[in-house]
Amino acid sequence: MDVDSNHGVMHATQTEAMESTYAERNERLVTFWEDRRFVTRGSKLLDVGAGSGHLARSLKERLPGIEILCVEESESLRNQLGRQGVAVAANLDSISSNRSFDAVLLIEVIEHVPDPVGFLEQLRKHLGLEGRIFLTTPCGELRNGSRSTNAYDTPQHVQFFTEKSLRLAVKKAGFRDIGYEYIEALYPRSAKALSLATCKRLAKKSARPILTRLQGPRHLTGFIDP
Repeated sequence: MDVDSNHGVMHATQTEAMESTYAERNERLVTFWEDRRFVTRGSKLLDVGAGSGHLARSLKERLPGIEILCVEESESLRNQLGRQGVAVAANLDSISSNRSFDAVLLIEVIEHVPDPVGFLEQLRKHLGLEGRIFLTTPCGELRNGSRSTNAYDTPQHVQFFTEKSLRLAVKKAGFRDIGYEYIEALYPRSAKALSLATCKRLAKKSARPILTRLQGPRHLTGFIDP
């Protein structure tokens, strides 16, 4: 697939609203990662596609001793992160080959990458012996063949995965497997207990197990094992 090198890159104007929207979600995500021992106070973490750095800051607030390196291809966002004192690299190629990490965040990133297998291979070289990747990406096609997912809503997406194709990419890159699971902490909650957004979220939550059994997940989320 011939894709312009900058096609999948997002910029600062697309991330400004994320800070307030995802603040509460980030707190729950960090708690989830701590409970799973994915991150600890002494972890070395690589946040790929860090955007405005809101997740990195949430991690630092909860785990002051954690060491975080962000990777962000957007120059405007890199400058923004740099001004905030966040360690940031432009891409994986600019990271020293002997630098390793205990954990890697790959949240809504792999669908923007022209060569996902090669990209995962690069990440594998930077993982410690027991390092893991936390990955999320929209599902491009459900088990019944339907493509009525949000994978096609964003023009910067250049890859569209199914459960099988993502697992194949992970294994081709040299990893053992990816463990799919539904992770409630990923989804922001409304501040208003009886808001329309809350009602919709609860309705979706109650229907999701049935729909997942029938159609498969609309979002692929889970941990990649080395």
